[in-house]
This record gives sequence, structure tokens and C-alpha cells, in this order.
Amino acid sequence: MYFWNDLDGSSFFNRIFTSPIPIGEVTLFSLNIDNNRPIIILEFDIKEYPEAPPVKWKQSGFNTCRIGLNCSNIEELLIKNIPTKKNLTISISNENSSYRIRATNDESVIEFTTKHPLLCGPSAYLNSQE
Repeated sequence: MYFWNDLDGSSFFNRIFTSPIPIGEVTLFSLNIDNNRPIIILEFDIKEYPEAPPVKWKQSGFNTCRIGLNCSNIEELLIKNIPTKKNLTISISNENSSYRIRATNDESVIEFTTKHPLLCGPSAYLNSQE
């Protein structure tokens, strides 16, 4: 999978981004694991900002877009050197009837398989660091 736009749950995402947004470098915000179901939720900022943001986002001066992945039926979970302040590069590949999600940098790894990756968001906020 090459674009965020291709994931289930991307209806709102596709309305505000008028062109395909490549899956790639992200800034990790949170990582939540529910051991009972098993579910993992990753939330992160992407470099791109919508060409057609909602009016409320424009009026508020938001400049950063946050999305997430909600993944159920996870298996083979590996987490190494998290938390990290460095950006991660995400890849999503189809393996048999599952998806392999990898988020890595030169020091850290989050890797697992899931049957159902679901795009969450997007939301936006004003990032004062830019």
C-alpha cells in the first residue's frame, strides 16, 4: 500500500486532500495497546497539510495534520526503543490475508501484522514549532 487515501476509513481524508498522499515519514504522537481485544492505535503527524481544509481549520490557523491507524487482530508485535523523538518511516505491505505495518527509524521499531488497518482522522492543530 502506497497512499493513506487507500486505507479503509479514508472518506473524510479524501475530501480534504485533493491528491494522493504517500505513506511515509511521520512524527509519532501516541501508541496505545489494548491487550484484551487485541488492538493497537498509532497516532501521528504527517508532513502534508490539506489543500482543501475545513473552514474551521482555516479560521483557526491550523498548520499540522494528525492521523492515526487503528489496527485490530494484531499479531507478531515488536516494539523497540519507544518513546522516540525522531521521526519514523511507516510502510504497509500486504502479506497473504494480513497487512504488515512497520514504523522505523535508525534506533526504533514498531512492527506487527493486522487483518484490519483503519485510518483515523484527520484532525488538525496549530503547531507553534514551525
